[in-house]
Amino acid sequence: MPAHTRAIFVGAAVAAVAAGSAALGPDVAGAAKKHTHHVTIKGTDFASYRFAPKKLTIKKGQTVHWSWNSNASHNVTFSATKHSATASQVTDFKLKFKKKGTFAYSCTVHGFTGKIVVD
Repeated sequence: MPAHTRAIFVGAAVAAVAAGSAALGPDVAGAAKKHTHHVTIKGTDFASYRFAPKKLTIKKGQTVHWSWNSNASHNVTFSATKHSATASQVTDFKLKFKKKGTFAYSCTVHGFTGKIVVD
């Protein structure tokens, strides 16, 4: 094979491998990353307080991180044993969902609700 043909062939092969890697890269990288979803509390008064998003669908094994900085105290309560602190600022309440199902929660201070659906 002439040198210039070899160079074109090798260059094309390298380009094809690079293109294939680029196409696979985000999917492979995404699969390898831990997935953390975020929920916050929105609103400025009793009538407007809410979880955002109100309903979140995730995959089994993924984590949801709640945080807020509000003018009032709030919490995230699933049950008597699974809940955040009640405070006006929370930055570190996280739960990893290990089972499929629908999990309802609320702010017991103001009564607004949210839902995590685990596929």
